[in-house]
Order: sequence, then C-alpha cells, then structure tokens
Amino acid sequence: MSMAKIKGVLLDLSGTLYSGSDRIEGTRRCLAELERRAIPYRFLTNTTTQSRARIVQKLASLGVVTKEEWILTPMAAACERFRADGFASAALFVAEEAKEDFSEIPEDRAHPDVVILGDLGREFDYDTLNQAFRLIADGAAFYALARNRCFESGGELFLDMGPFVEALAYASRKEPVCLGKPSKAFFENAVAELDVPAESVAVVGDDLESDVLGAMHNKLIGILVQTGKFNRDQLDQMEQKPDAVIESIAVLPELLSSS
Repeated sequence: MSMAKIKGVLLDLSGTLYSGSDRIEGTRRCLAELERRAIPYRFLTNTTTQSRARIVQKLASLGVVTKEEWILTPMAAACERFRADGFASAALFVAEEAKEDFSEIPEDRAHPDVVILGDLGREFDYDTLNQAFRLIADGAAFYALARNRCFESGGELFLDMGPFVEALAYASRKEPVCLGKPSKAFFENAVAELDVPAESVAVVGDDLESDVLGAMHNKLIGILVQTGKFNRDQLDQMEQKPDAVIESIAVLPELLSSS
C-alpha cells in the first residue's frame, strides 16, 4: 500500500509516543514534520486513568505541547453516549484522576442507570468488582471505557482493564458497550475531527488488536510501531497483517514520503 495517500493521522500515546515517564525518541520531530506538511493529527488513546487535562500536562512535561481538545479519550465518548441514551445517573468505577472528565454526569452508586467501568489499577479487587457486578445484574447498563488486554510502561507489561471487563460480562451475562478503541463510533468521531476522507487516515499505535487491526476493520490505515507492547510472535501469528510495520514513531515521516 502506498503511504503517500495518508492525509491525516491518529496517534496512540502510551507505548507509541512515550513509555512510562520517558518520551520515545523521534516523537517531537515526527509531530513537527506532520505540522510542516500540514497533515492534521489527533491523539487517540484508550488511557482511562487520567483526565484530558492531566494527559496534556504529562505531554508538556515530555516537551510535547498540544491542545486539550486534541486528546480524544473514551471518557468523552462515554459522556456523549450517556446523553444519547437519555440516562440520568451513573456508577463511576473510574480512577479519581479521570473523574473530572465526568463532571456533567450525576453519580449514584445505589440505583444507577449505567455502570461506567474504567481502569482502576490496584483498586480492581473482589469487593469493587462484586459491587459493579451486582449493579449490572440488577439492571444497570454497562459501559466499558476500553477492553485492552495489557499495556506497557517502563519496559514492563501490566494487566489492562480488559480482563476485568470480561469477568463482569461473563458473570452478568451482559455484553458491555465498548467506548474506546477499537469501537467503530470512536474511530468515526476521531476521523471527523481531521476533516479528511476516512480512507486517507492512518492510525499509528503499539497495540496490534485495538489500534492497528481495529483501524483496518473500520477502513482506516493501520501502522504498527515496534515499541511499547509490540510482540513479534503475536504479529507473526495473526492472519491479517498491518498495512505497515515501523521501528518507531521516528520513522513515520519517512514512511509518509514513500510512494
């Protein structure tokens, strides 16, 4: 596939632009080159432990200055879906640092219309999961902000929220509404931000399933970086391959110049 057709870019964050508290080499040069070429881009992340404001602060600490509205998260998608569903209250099982992005949603842990599950990290204990399970079993709708299997930080892999989403879905017999990558609506809303044809938008990330194949299933271009949680064995075993595999974000400008 020719990469010269790319007119817009959606960039994953963790594992793609940074790892833990370290910026991945080439990130700033890549963003500067996208701006020089007038290629619009946004940051499309499944991170649910921080608000958009906190993510902007983190990027700034790494020397990447951006606008809060350019950070597209599952939290914003959840608020939009909450309004569309006509709900009045929610039980928020999300990290405290992410709650500021839910300020417009009234919280009710007794009789909520919907359970909204984010990444609770070490707070994913039996009592917390059981409370969420009982609310869902009693009739509350079920939103999952993401469904990733794992994430990488500082060179190590950690359980992401996907395994806990699966546990609640299995126990409650209720399939959740997934609001982050690879949901179709999440990608569609992100593409709309770029104002270019969907078939000319590339998604760049380290998660083969959620970022890359998720993008390709939604008719976007999928580019896998060999940083973060990249796994060669997983790539080799997949029948469907990415449109491109690159060493890191630093190589993206060179790829965009290919024809």
